[in-house]
Amino acid sequence: MDTLDLSFRDLKAVDLVARLQHFGRAAESLGIAQPSLSAQVSKVERALGVTLFERSTRRFLITADGARLLPLLRAALDHHHNLLAAAHPKTLRPAPLQIGLIPTLGAYFAPILLNAAGASRIDITISEEPTAILLSKLQDGELDAALLSIPIRHESIASIPLFDEPFRLLVPQGHDLMRLRPLSPAALDASHMVLLSEGHCLRDQALSICSRRGSPSPRLVATSLETLKYLVAAGEGYTLLPALASHIPRGLRERVELRHFDARCPYRRIGICTRKTLPDRARVNSLAAALRKHTPKDQDLRIIA
Repeated sequence: MDTLDLSFRDLKAVDLVARLQHFGRAAESLGIAQPSLSAQVSKVERALGVTLFERSTRRFLITADGARLLPLLRAALDHHHNLLAAAHPKTLRPAPLQIGLIPTLGAYFAPILLNAAGASRIDITISEEPTAILLSKLQDGELDAALLSIPIRHESIASIPLFDEPFRLLVPQGHDLMRLRPLSPAALDASHMVLLSEGHCLRDQALSICSRRGSPSPRLVATSLETLKYLVAAGEGYTLLPALASHIPRGLRERVELRHFDARCPYRRIGICTRKTLPDRARVNSLAAALRKHTPKDQDLRIIA
């Protein structure tokens, strides 16, 4: 196949698959069926005579040829975008903003993010990764912005504060901490807690909240907030939940109790972060303003003006 048979639509499809590292999410973002997307990617691979992605049911990998050629493919897309912008500066629709979210925020805040973006007529795509990976993708230009727990101390990253989110204490039914008055973070002991695994910023935040007595290590670790809820229900310990993630599944409500802190309520600050050199920071600023407007206040979130 001649490479001249490739369209920019084909190249954009390959680029999005590489960015999201998932055929299903890329197809959903493009509004096409996954087999159609796979056909576009295969078309590009045949034209170039290489395999760009290693596909399996359990993982997604970019091949060595893919790592070598994808930057050139993105450069071609950028040149195409710049050509159209020069020819039609008033009518060209900007590319979607590539937005990342940390896992402890993603499932709970993604609907709010989509609603705010839609109301502001800002096209976005969403991906979910731990903080370290999101920061790496921000610096490499794979993401335009990311919703993170701030502050982020990096000379190339700018942060726009959005809201403060309090933590709630989740304990097994009848736990002694439910009778404690007042309840403050100093009453918590890491050795009695179930927390997220290493790599999640929420784990480090929870450990910093605990008192210094006892072991600094959590009793058990899990990979998601929902798993933590079930571990607490099984009597394995107690945990901290961000307010947006504090909904308790129906089957657990008779086995766990959720409590607010009475004194020095711990919280995390959520912000939208982007590169200081990003040319399109105006749209990120507009998205931040929309997020402040659409973030609900019924979970005691404090919106930062």
